[in-house]
Amino acid sequence: MIRPRRLGLLVPAALILVTLTSIGQARSPSNVAAASAAAGPKVLFFAADGMRPDLVDRYAAEGALPTMNGLMAAGLKGQNGLLQGFPPNTGVGWYTLSTGTWPGEHGSTNNTFHRTGETNFNNSTSFAATGVLQADHIAQSAERAGKTVVSMEWVGSRGLVPALQGPVVDFRSFFGGRGIVLNYDIPGQTSSAFGVQYQQRALADATGWTGVPASHSPAKETFFTQNDTRIPGGGAWDVYIYDSTNDGTTNYDRALVVNRSAAKAAGPDSPTLARGQWADEKVTLASGPLAGRTAGFYMKLVDLEPDLSKFRLYFTSVQRANASYNALGVTGSADFEETLNRDFPTSTAADFAPLEAGIVDEDTYIEQGLMWKDAHWAYLEYIVEGLGVNPDLMLVGTPVTDEFQHQFMGLVTPTDMDGNANPFYDDVTNDNVPDERVAAREGYIRSAYEEADQTLALARTLMGGNPDTFVSSDHGFAPQWLAVNVSKVLVDLGLQEREQSGNCRKAANDPGTTTPGDTLAKECHAGGTSQIYINLAGRDPATGNTPQVPAADYETVRNQIVAAFQNLDDPNIPGQQQVVARVMKKEELRNVDGTDALHPNRSGDVVVVFRPPYQTDAQTPGQLVAPSQFFGQHGYLPDLVDLAHNVNMHATFVAGGPGVRHQADVVGVRAIDLAPSISYFMGIPEPQNARGKILLKLFNGTSAFKEIDVLDISDYHGQLIPLSEVS
Repeated sequence: MIRPRRLGLLVPAALILVTLTSIGQARSPSNVAAASAAAGPKVLFFAADGMRPDLVDRYAAEGALPTMNGLMAAGLKGQNGLLQGFPPNTGVGWYTLSTGTWPGEHGSTNNTFHRTGETNFNNSTSFAATGVLQADHIAQSAERAGKTVVSMEWVGSRGLVPALQGPVVDFRSFFGGRGIVLNYDIPGQTSSAFGVQYQQRALADATGWTGVPASHSPAKETFFTQNDTRIPGGGAWDVYIYDSTNDGTTNYDRALVVNRSAAKAAGPDSPTLARGQWADEKVTLASGPLAGRTAGFYMKLVDLEPDLSKFRLYFTSVQRANASYNALGVTGSADFEETLNRDFPTSTAADFAPLEAGIVDEDTYIEQGLMWKDAHWAYLEYIVEGLGVNPDLMLVGTPVTDEFQHQFMGLVTPTDMDGNANPFYDDVTNDNVPDERVAAREGYIRSAYEEADQTLALARTLMGGNPDTFVSSDHGFAPQWLAVNVSKVLVDLGLQEREQSGNCRKAANDPGTTTPGDTLAKECHAGGTSQIYINLAGRDPATGNTPQVPAADYETVRNQIVAAFQNLDDPNIPGQQQVVARVMKKEELRNVDGTDALHPNRSGDVVVVFRPPYQTDAQTPGQLVAPSQFFGQHGYLPDLVDLAHNVNMHATFVAGGPGVRHQADVVGVRAIDLAPSISYFMGIPEPQNARGKILLKLFNGTSAFKEIDVLDISDYHGQLIPLSEVS
């Protein structure tokens, strides 16, 4: 069945009662008294994915980021932000901020990586997998100290072991496909480009409909499907197209949508759209583990010409926010997640695939991305104001800055780092006809930073107006427009029978069989970095008759790989500039621009770091280098900065609040310093694996210049340290 949409701030009284009762039971009176006696400052730790410090400075100076500008004016910021871990990608950056240690210890060595010696040579691990983190998290440390933690879109917070008490909201689950239904042709489209649906069909005369508005021109109909039996009606939706104007002319102007299970019977909540409008449709999942639970999806009527010469309806996948509140117990936590999905706007974010496939325009992509706030601001308000949760530590993240820079940064950058002309500058199709959209695309990027600033403002308000606040990001950004097919290099070296079947997967199956191709080495990539793993006899489990590299040949094979990438040229450009920035053997990862990325069984045997405008995602099979179809990336060397060419891998660092010392730009801050410094400031033990410095110079009432290595003060176990003992 279709659940009626209820998008107001509805707080069931029973849930509030259960929440307050459960929280009271979770802490004994003695624990509450102890926590109260040791109460430290409340802290907001905020991160916007991919937020660059130089762009924060620019937009703040222009008046676009009043919250961050206020923090910098009264507090401080890092000189060009801070240094992130290697590679500066999502899977490394968020955990480095949270744990105070580098990926060599926390174990998330990239967005996707292989685990040598485990299961088989085809294993692939995502940074978001439950239990992947091998280091203590600041939220876990705070909860052990009796603090209340709220985590909203702080990447990886739902996969922690042990799990957070929360509340926690982290990303979303997806059901069915997304795409468009239309009655005309978009040149070059297929049914499977970028995994999106291209459902082209003629409009038919509408028949069998009930409860629909009258049409003053003959009503038409079509349908679309998300192709998922977990969605009511198998994910099929019928569309009624009509003319609402009684003006004597053919003027189709509305489309109404109902699920196939309703048999074309419209109801008062059936979404009705005019051209350019969005609708948020709630559904009750029909089968699977979440049967009976609520999810939702968005539709936009992109095109509707009055004469029906063009009709195009865009639909997203059905989506459901992932959330937990373990202080309420299993049932209460499930009810908390259901409340968010049922009573508030559907969680969504920008989706690159429809844009890169060419089935939606840039404005539609931007509108969907900016709707992230509709759900997550409401969730945050509900948690604090509706449920009365009073966090000591609030972790808040936002993804939009990352998404918009991925799509547009290269389109607004005239040259590469060597000064060579960017063929995609203001020319997304590279047809030598300027798009004349530089200002619009720069505005898109700016709008993401503005939404991040507004999210920060809301979180500060909910915490009490002027909480001590620390702002950062998981990585910086660079323009890019070319993708390197790393697997092809391994094929050319004879280390793969044919190209890999996917990222971090063995070579594709032998033709006509289900037998994987022989793979003596494979690559796992994200952004500007690829980790290459050797299928080494005695280390990786043997599978059937699949050949492996003998241990005696390990160094020889590594040297072959290193030489191949050190000499890599772009075959499309004679006399091409540098493609690869650095090639490292595993043992060299101990120090990459001052960061430690050497993990014993998760780091690649050889690691290749490319140089903008080259990177590894969205490569073209069979071609060594080809256009990447998107235009911004990260994951290069962590200290790569070339502001003249719009390149900055540094992450943001801004801090402010009553406990933060106002001062000039702070030099030398690293991502591993934030978790131990915040922990010290709050009066709680630092995360157990933290390896950063406690930056006393950040805080009022402490030495202006002193820094303390966490490992030097382990005997204090997070207690406030007398200045006489550290000065």
